Amino acid sequence: MSKKTLVCIHIMPNEIEMFQKFMIQYRKALMYCTDYDVYLKATLNLNPKLTDWDNSELKQDYFIKIFNEQFQYKDINQINEIVLDDSMWGTTQQKREVIRMDYFDQFIFVDTDIVLHEHQLMYQLKASELLNGKYILSPAIPKWFDMSWDVLVDGTMRDTEFNTKETLDSVYTQQPSKISLKQIPTIKFGCGMHTLYSKEFWKFIGIPESFGGYGPEDTFGMMASIGAIRKGYDIKQYVLDGIYITEDWINREPSIKDKIKKADLKTDFYKEANSHLPSELHSFIGRI
Repeated sequence: MSKKTLVCIHIMPNEIEMFQKFMIQYRKALMYCTDYDVYLKATLNLNPKLTDWDNSELKQDYFIKIFNEQFQYKDINQINEIVLDDSMWGTTQQKREVIRMDYFDQFIFVDTDIVLHEHQLMYQLKASELLNGKYILSPAIPKWFDMSWDVLVDGTMRDTEFNTKETLDSVYTQQPSKISLKQIPTIKFGCGMHTLYSKEFWKFIGIPESFGGYGPEDTFGMMASIGAIRKGYDIKQYVLDGIYITEDWINREPSIKDKIKKADLKTDFYKEANSHLPSELHSFIGRI
């Protein structure tokens, strides 16, 4: 029997158009995964303290309708949620709550701006069946930000640039044929890059409560992992070479941006969470 996998995505109102686009491709991806036990948890976050609904032209019903339309055919195993109160404060909180679900063997975290080939999910799930213990399985990427990401760059994309329309379009048109699973010599990942993690990994690492709703859980995860490896713990990261994802930096700005009024708390949330990073790392390394 295949591992039980939960794919998690967190959606704010200004991301609903990106989510629509993502789901068009992801529904195709799921069609290739009928032999795998995979579920989707999409969280539509309509927290009234994050969006000023009284002063927004578009109301909550508009976003609920679009969200529900993505699942109208009931062809996806899902445990979705629509949050209408102030119980959910961001993607970090969603991840923290998700990794406590003991009945899943592994998790995939993905952001709404991730663009992937329709075979991406299938190949990741297939590769994950070969792994055990505390593991991370990353998609390959094009050239990304800086040289620290080169360990994840796909073999066919070493001489390309990240933020171009050509790179974005090529994700859909690539023709994967030689897929290989490679262990990388370090730990390097972005939490929402359709990265796959074993339950054992996050059960061991954890996501600190002090990070609140939105914080540096990926930075913490990487640094904590490296520290644990130095102390003898077995944590491995792999990259799936031969098929790659990217971020859609080009189409991020929503057409509805002037019709919703959001509370600009993201920077404050991250700053507060990041201030706890050193002490959380010190505490983690000290107790293992």
